Amino acid sequence: MKKVTFLTLGLFMGSCFLYGQGLDEVLQQYFKTIGQEKLVTIQTMTMKGKSVQMGMETPFTTIIKRPGNFRLEVDIQGQTMIQAFDGEKGWMIAPWTGTTDAQEIPADQTRFMKWQADMDGFLYNYKERGLTTELIGKEDLEGTQVFKIQQTSQEGDIFTYYLDAENFVILKSEIITKMMGSEIRQEGYNSNFREVEGMIFPFSIENKTQGQIANQVVVDTILFNQEVNDSIFIMPIKKLPETHD
Repeated sequence: MKKVTFLTLGLFMGSCFLYGQGLDEVLQQYFKTIGQEKLVTIQTMTMKGKSVQMGMETPFTTIIKRPGNFRLEVDIQGQTMIQAFDGEKGWMIAPWTGTTDAQEIPADQTRFMKWQADMDGFLYNYKERGLTTELIGKEDLEGTQVFKIQQTSQEGDIFTYYLDAENFVILKSEIITKMMGSEIRQEGYNSNFREVEGMIFPFSIENKTQGQIANQVVVDTILFNQEVNDSIFIMPIKKLPETHD
């Protein structure tokens, strides 16, 4: 009985040290590894590559500009789909719907674009963001030891990160949120990490939705501080039909 009591107490004390002291130390090493200090000075990021889904490749361009602008362009069979977020409102152009007019996206669906517009990531300055953040512990992820970090937003969204315990890069991220009354679970598996101007990024990402593979993203190039006009994030005014006198 004494041995069991001692073992339990030891695990509890070790757990307290891990939870109370470990989180910020792990994050500091992560930020140092990926070059966060330089990333926060970047004003625009342009990413080009292709999305692979069911054997079909579609080129894409993603543009992010501080303080919270996002634009995605995807070429699909000679047509261009656009999704954009101007910091407050999201909109899209989907030519296959029969119109090239921009359509506003419902507020609860713009959250994903708002999250993608955050260049620094939610782990950075998490306290100022109002995100409850905790280091859950260490576990095995497909043969690799990882730190599991979980965040909860004030809206109830749950973000989980699986951070390589040796190399300090995020191997997997998970988002659980609600959209239109239904719970949505999305996962991203990162690989092929490369250094670009002193910062580390994954150049291959496998995305899953509700446990099913959605697509594979392959990044070709990442460019920083390109000249970007704010107008590309603003929803275009709907074209009025021509009138004839």
